[in-house]
Amino acid sequence: FITQLLYQQNKQRNILHCACRCVIILSRKVGKLGETIMESKFIAHINEKDGSVQTVLEHSLNTAELCKQFATPEFQEIAYIAGLAHDLGKWEEDFQKRMRGDSVSVEHSIDGAIEVNKLLPYPIGKLLAYCIAGHHAGLPDGGNKNDEPDFPTLYGRLQRKDRSVYEAYKQELQIPDIDDKELKQLLMQDCNNDIRVLVDKFAFFTRYCFSCLTDADSIDTGTFCGTRTNRVPHMDFAKCLQRLDERMCSFICKTDLQKARSVLQAQVFAKVGESSEISLMNMPTGSGKTLCSIKFALERALRLGKKRIIYIIPFNSIIDQTVGEFEGIFQEDAEILRHQSSFSYEDDDG
Repeated sequence: FITQLLYQQNKQRNILHCACRCVIILSRKVGKLGETIMESKFIAHINEKDGSVQTVLEHSLNTAELCKQFATPEFQEIAYIAGLAHDLGKWEEDFQKRMRGDSVSVEHSIDGAIEVNKLLPYPIGKLLAYCIAGHHAGLPDGGNKNDEPDFPTLYGRLQRKDRSVYEAYKQELQIPDIDDKELKQLLMQDCNNDIRVLVDKFAFFTRYCFSCLTDADSIDTGTFCGTRTNRVPHMDFAKCLQRLDERMCSFICKTDLQKARSVLQAQVFAKVGESSEISLMNMPTGSGKTLCSIKFALERALRLGKKRIIYIIPFNSIIDQTVGEFEGIFQEDAEILRHQSSFSYEDDDG
């Protein structure tokens, strides 16, 4: 009985000792996180796994560099500024209170939009304002200059805040000047004084820069917080071409129509090695344009070391049909990423 009693007492001491050690270790971790947060005056993200802190400055610079890398040379300077200014709102005092645990609602995405709209010349300032204002919720409707601050449009939201609430960013970051002449020339090029074409080009450029920004922002955030996966769609162009050749070799070529189709396709394949930015295939219905075009694209991609093939088709019904055909041929050697919309434009009378 005495031996059993001593064993129980010793067991309780060990449990208590382990519990005390756990409390000490936990308090050290919490204390370290608290010290880190206090040392980092402006916090963008906190890694929930290890408690590490990414400052707003670090996130802004990282996003700017990624954004620049994603853009074509014509837009690299604009894209860099988009990344640099997209989170100016995180320098707000209220946002920092929120990062430290306070229950505060902050619309941080509009701050950078307000700033670039004020600092940069039109149309660059407006283009960047659209991108930054929408980098979380999507591109906003433009609205008009008479919109009130409670309107969800860009013009409405641009009136919501005084610039003084986020000016702390100036202690660490400077928005560079930019010459708007090149963008204006690019916008006006090939428009033939048609305002509708100009508006379409501005919208396209805006969506392009917006895509660069949202990708860069999510990648840097995910990389720091440990939530990003580096998986990319699998593709093996060589194996795809082999499968396609096997499929096309299986076709019977006996009738005059089949022989004519074979001649047309051979003319296309004979041009694969020629250097050209644009190749036009003018082939009639039923001549095998779909398989012929993708074979040409695969051959060119392999010769030139390209990573992607973008296949653009005008109708959803044809997209469904083409994707099904490609998936049936390529099987596990290619993942086909579909991107299509069923949005219907109304005519002028609608």
